[in-house]
This record gives sequence, C-alpha cells and structure tokens, in this order.
Amino acid sequence: MASRWRVLAMALRHRLLRMIGRPVDPFADTPSGLSLSPSARHFADYDRVALGLRFQALKPDDPQLWQRQARAKLAELSGYRREASVPYSVGEQRFALPDGLLRRRIYLRAREGVDIPVHLVQPENASGPLPVMLCLQGTNSGAHISWGEARYPADLEKGNGDYAIALQAAQRGYMAVAIEQSCFGERGERQIRPRSAAPCVDATMHALLLGRSLIGERCSDVSAVIDWLQAEAAGLQIDPARIHAMGHSAGGSVALFAAALDERIAAVLACGCIGYIRDTIGRRRDDQGQNVIPGILNWLEMADILGLVAPRPLASVAGAADPIWPGEGARAVFAEAGEIYARLGATGRLQLQIEPGGHRFRPDPSWLGFLQFIDP
Repeated sequence: MASRWRVLAMALRHRLLRMIGRPVDPFADTPSGLSLSPSARHFADYDRVALGLRFQALKPDDPQLWQRQARAKLAELSGYRREASVPYSVGEQRFALPDGLLRRRIYLRAREGVDIPVHLVQPENASGPLPVMLCLQGTNSGAHISWGEARYPADLEKGNGDYAIALQAAQRGYMAVAIEQSCFGERGERQIRPRSAAPCVDATMHALLLGRSLIGERCSDVSAVIDWLQAEAAGLQIDPARIHAMGHSAGGSVALFAAALDERIAAVLACGCIGYIRDTIGRRRDDQGQNVIPGILNWLEMADILGLVAPRPLASVAGAADPIWPGEGARAVFAEAGEIYARLGATGRLQLQIEPGGHRFRPDPSWLGFLQFIDP
C-alpha cells in the first residue's frame, strides 16, 4: 500500500508541475553536449543523404529519360502498383444533393481485400463529356466532407463549405469523383481490436512489412479509380483525357504523388502539402506516417516529385504561417522544380500562391489559380 501511495504522490507532483509550466525531467543529471535523441542521428544524416536521382544535382541531358527513371524508382520505393484488371462495381446508390446536384455512391472492387467507395457528384441533368476532378480529402473524418455532409461533431466545424471540394468542382463544370481514402471514413480500420488511436498508423506499419507505404497504396487506389473511369467513360459521359486531381494537406500529397506516378492525371491542384522532405515530415512529430516512403531521401527530394508532374499543369496554395507546410518552404521547392518545368518547355504551367494564415484549404485562390491553367 505504501508503494502505491508513493506512485500516486509522484504522479500528482509531476502533473501539477506540468500544469504550471515546469515539467519534470527524470534525467536532468545527464551531461550536456551528448547526442542522445533518436532525431540527432537522423538530422545529422540528412546533410549526407545520397539523393541519387535529384534533378538539380544530375542536370541530365535528357529530362524525359530522367523522369522515367525517377518515376520507376518512386513506384518501387512507395510500393505503388497498377492492377492488371479493371475494378468493377459491387454496389451503387443515388442521393439528391442541394442545388440540383446528384451523388452516386459506387463501391469498386479493385482486387482481393480492396474495395474503394467512390462518390460521383455532378448536376443531375449534366450533358457530357465532362472533365473529371478526383477529390481527395486530407486528415479528416472521411470523403463525406467533400459534399458538405456532417457525420461527426467535428465535421460541423467545416460547415462553411471550404472543404466541400466535390461540390465546388461540380459547380465549376466537373464530374467530381470523391475517393474514400484508406484509413478514413468508411475505410477506417474495422478488423483490428484493439486498434491504435491515430487512424493511419496501423496501416502504415503493416504496409511497411510488405515493402509498401500508405501513400503508395493510396496512389494505387487512385490509379485503380482512373482505370475504371476510363473503361466506363462513354457511359459516364466523361472526357478521359481531362482527368484532374485535387486535395489539401494529406489529400494534396496523394494528388501530387499520384500525378507523379500516373501520367493519365492531366492537371493537379495540390495545396498545403509542399516543402522539402528533410525540413517537414523529416523534422516534426508524426503519429501517422501517411507520407513516409522508406528510402526516398537516398534518391529524391520534393522538387523532384513536382518535376515528375511536368509538363502537366500544377497549381498550389500555401499558408504563409502554416506550421506543417510553411509557405517559404513551398516557395523554395517550386523554385527548384521550375528548372525541370523549364527544361520540358512548360515554365508557365507551374504556379504557387502564398496566402496569409495557417494550415487550411482556401477555395477561392485555389480554384482561381488552377483555372488559369484549365478551363473545364
């Protein structure tokens, strides 16, 4: 009993000290000047990474050959793959939305163990062929936010419509295709008990065991949806040559990497997701691992990922005070990627806007910047 009271007393003391801003360091007697944190090893190595396919260092004579080599390496590292067969529908429902819009919920079976909910949002009486916008939510509760539906209390905080990107796309003449991403919404983990509190960490770790990454699997899903869209283009009344992708934060990352890997994506709007890997996900807390690709710094940095989209249009909006993906970091990446775009004769197809504020999606400047490139 005495031991239990000691435990409780120590815990209470530590909690009270934290509350007044004086957290207890149990190892305060450690000598100074030692590199003991795990990050010290990694930060030291960042300055020495090989970046063996970095365009800026190689300055290749043939930028298209470099793209083929870098794209193959990115696919290998991330575990991205295209399935041999086209996904097929295993269920469909229709729902009316305000302002004369229609939502069709379709479940696509991409392969054994992978069913992908997709939601087609468009004017009910639209006539095609329509351009397509693949809508990818970030770290939110699910794709339902894309058409303004609230299924969780936190969704109501997004009720101003800024994140209703499928509605925004449909109102601008697109067939919006909202893809439920792995780990969110209907695709949240349901089989593991107990599961981790962070929604993505279990999938991230299990993908690593198979030599894959979560972002690689998500990009594979995007390509599977494109396979289906192209196969059903006539019936859907869409233009398969105008398939675009958009997203913010983790959704922007998937839009960007999917376009880097799959050249069928004709244009990209990727916001709140761009900065050098070593300065962003490589230096901050990460309880999800959504964008971690094993070994990528041995070969590529973020400017190279942007360069794999060239010469296709790429637009982005960053927050000047974004603590996750700072605007100045995005500016530096765009400046480096601009060399690749220039070498491919596409200087005018790369655009970054930096807006005041932090980490949030900004519909008006985002759409304005993107539609300078593409007029659906």
